[in-house]
Amino acid sequence: MYYEVHGRKTDRAVVLIHPIGGNTEIWNNEIKIMLKRKIRVIAYDLRGHGKSEIGKIQAFTMYDLVNDLRNLVDYLGVKKCSFVGHSIGGQISCIFAITYPERVNSLIIISSSSEAIPDQDLEKHHGTRRFAREKGMNALAQETMCEHEVAREAFRNKNKRETFTRIFTKTTVEGFSSTTVALYSIPNSVTKSLGAISIPISGIVGSDDEVFVRLMRQMQKEIPRMKLRIVNGDHWVIVESHEAFDRAFEESLDDTILLKETQ
Repeated sequence: MYYEVHGRKTDRAVVLIHPIGGNTEIWNNEIKIMLKRKIRVIAYDLRGHGKSEIGKIQAFTMYDLVNDLRNLVDYLGVKKCSFVGHSIGGQISCIFAITYPERVNSLIIISSSSEAIPDQDLEKHHGTRRFAREKGMNALAQETMCEHEVAREAFRNKNKRETFTRIFTKTTVEGFSSTTVALYSIPNSVTKSLGAISIPISGIVGSDDEVFVRLMRQMQKEIPRMKLRIVNGDHWVIVESHEAFDRAFEESLDDTILLKETQ
């Protein structure tokens, strides 16, 4: 497993967990923001993404990914920290929180939810997995950037298009396929269990990310203390609308990780 540690050792540690098709590079802006606030940052690549190997067994569940995260924080000697997770990264964070509540200070989830994703919303990945196997990750990156009107508009910007392509194509076909299959193993009881844990929770989602706007609003009904920010963009809002996203991210830091300092 590839990981990075930024900043000095401190009680305010944050682990960043990227989305499917992402890697540590997706957090470059956010790492700079947190370092200015004297937050220690740990970022890592999921199985089959970036510089992390997929392993000998190319079939795994959400709990396997949660165990990877536990092994990482154990190895680094981090007893308690906060988590920032994008898409599947947010789901890993939520499951980790209900499994090891004594080790979690707060959560920021991005284009994600503690709710299990309905099967009908996962059906598209039957096509994306086949597309990746037949045409490769570069072709899938181009397809993803054209998937919705908002994404098409955002990725007309050359820098954003090049950034997304560079990041997305560092994922292996096997890593992409296996991780999308793991989404089917999200438990149904996460939101209820998470609501019983007294930790600050913030969410950020793109206004046109229909699936996660719906699931995050559903999550917020079950956990009223959760603060939800909606910014212009789609599922890859962190790249598509990075200026607006970064503003929402800083506000979320104040609501969660830096909450005690602002009270």
